[in-house]
Amino acid sequence: MTIALSDTDVRVCEACWASPVTSSRPAADGQRDLLCGDCADANAPRRVDLFPPLGIYGLSARRIEMGKHGSGSPKMPPDPGPPLPNPPPTPTPGRPPV
Repeated sequence: MTIALSDTDVRVCEACWASPVTSSRPAADGQRDLLCGDCADANAPRRVDLFPPLGIYGLSARRIEMGKHGSGSPKMPPDPGPPLPNPPPTPTPGRPPV
């Protein structure tokens, strides 16, 4: 059986990522899963969605709502290091500050 693949379709099985695509099955989201014969016979699930509904791998709607700092504002690191000198050192002419 020959599967018609478009230019944007993957050529490697979406379940094992090792064998070439020889089979397809309808997916729940109206798309199709492109699988090798062994994975299709075993009814293996896809291992990853390359282009989920938001279009970016690994980005979910929850992460978008949370933002970068989901637990509030940024916090200081556990060890901020030594305090800065007070008063700041005066620059030496002709040499960059160390």
